Amino acid sequence: MNLAIAARPEPICGSETMLPVPVRILDMHPENFNTRTVQVQIVDEGLRQRYRWVPGQFNMIYVPGIGEAAISISSDPDQHEAVGHTIRLVGSVTRAIERIGKGGMVGLRGPFGRGWPLDRLHSGDVILIGGGIGLAPLRPVVYWLLKHRDRFRRVMLLFGCRTPEDRLFVPELEKWDEDPRIDTLVTVDNATGEWVGPVGVVTKLLQRIRINADRTTAFVCGPRMLNRAAAWSLEQLNVRSERVFISLERNMNCGFGQCGHCQYGSKFVCKDGPVFALSEIADIFAKEEV
Repeated sequence: MNLAIAARPEPICGSETMLPVPVRILDMHPENFNTRTVQVQIVDEGLRQRYRWVPGQFNMIYVPGIGEAAISISSDPDQHEAVGHTIRLVGSVTRAIERIGKGGMVGLRGPFGRGWPLDRLHSGDVILIGGGIGLAPLRPVVYWLLKHRDRFRRVMLLFGCRTPEDRLFVPELEKWDEDPRIDTLVTVDNATGEWVGPVGVVTKLLQRIRINADRTTAFVCGPRMLNRAAAWSLEQLNVRSERVFISLERNMNCGFGQCGHCQYGSKFVCKDGPVFALSEIADIFAKEEV
């Protein structure tokens, strides 16, 4: 994939009807007690070959008779035969996907949204900060950075979750921990079992690394409070707001800025985001009920 990936691929479904296309569930891998990574394949081979996406974008997954949900893409952007989505079983759509299971059919619309600005990274340091299922949209960035590792200085991944049992992509986290090309730090809120790693919120991991603010770009994705805490912590470390990018979660129903459900101030998260520079949203980022 070329370094400049700011251009968004066109959705595979028509912009007028926005009808979902059939996809088959190839695999469903449990990450923890309530999270699954689902691999789907577009049935129509022609559409499958046309489908492209960039890290940070999302698809609308449709279950007939149940509804639709916006789900971030969590797989390798260079793998085109199947598309991975990491889902938390918290709503009717995601629970229905689990019931349908491997071999079943669902619908897909997408990709939608503005992804991570990998074209702006240049040759500096990159910090990825993820909390809980927020690691899913950052996982494709890790794949991409490691493939282009010679173009950057330091690459750091900071991940936090409630307990060791809540971690996502455990084999990959362990592999990245041993990979000298990326500094991987994982913390948990509550240590259980044989956990001997850091304990505490993920922003505390910033105290364990040396940050050169002039050449650092940060990508953040997690619950709202983590996003705010991470943004504030990076600000205290003098990382410029135009170089801090945050992926927002919002109730998205259409994917292209028409239904209004995901309006965030003057912006629509599905169309103008979900990834925003902190400088774009600084005036409303800390406000409640926006």
